[in-house]
Amino acid sequence: MFFILSKVLLFLVQPLNWVFGILVYALWTKIPVRRKKALWSALLLMFLLNNHFLFNLVVNWWEPETIRADQIRQPYDVGILLGGYSNFFIEPSSDRHNFNERGARLFQTIDLYKQGKIKKILLTGGSGRLLTREHSEATMIVPFLERLGIPKEDLIVEPNSRNTRENALFSKAILDSIPGAQSCLLITSAWHLPRGQGCFRKVGLDCTPYAVDSLSERYRLAAESILVPDRLGFYHWDILAREWVGYIMYKINGYI
Repeated sequence: MFFILSKVLLFLVQPLNWVFGILVYALWTKIPVRRKKALWSALLLMFLLNNHFLFNLVVNWWEPETIRADQIRQPYDVGILLGGYSNFFIEPSSDRHNFNERGARLFQTIDLYKQGKIKKILLTGGSGRLLTREHSEATMIVPFLERLGIPKEDLIVEPNSRNTRENALFSKAILDSIPGAQSCLLITSAWHLPRGQGCFRKVGLDCTPYAVDSLSERYRLAAESILVPDRLGFYHWDILAREWVGYIMYKINGYI
């Protein structure tokens, strides 16, 4: 029930739906004053949601600063990579592994492994879809990693988790059964780390957080950043709004 409810809530908090709802109200209402206020409200909301400078202020506040690769002196026994970096709908797919915008999660993990910063990679993530569970991301990425020269014995696969809570639970169960898996590096998107690290701590797995795939940038007091609408504004706010809802829901349920 929690899984279904969370998916419904994620749909409702999409910023584009807020603007759409206000515009529908403007078309529906018969009172001219209310219609005018609704249209102005939609216009203002669109400007705010597509203002890159405003978004960057907020996301810089939200994303935590973590350890950098050059600060890792002793290699971690395991790098735990949270899933969500694949796109299983892109064709062709039979001869390749297709990635979405979260691909940096995987690529940075590979880089850490190649640099000797982590000894093994724990791939955690099954299918996060509501109605179907045909793809296990952690399982399907293994051939790709082997083609890049990472031996199978250095890959630990957790193929069943559907969300961050299960990532933590199932990963801990696996690591508890592996001798020598003492130090862990938790690798995920910077904007997802507060919830991710909270889940792993809650189940008793204390990992060093490692942020990748950041949405934040250096502050730029430039006209194009402040005045020109950002074409990715709705998309970026959608990511952040969904993450905030997920964080609140996990907090309410005691997952973090």
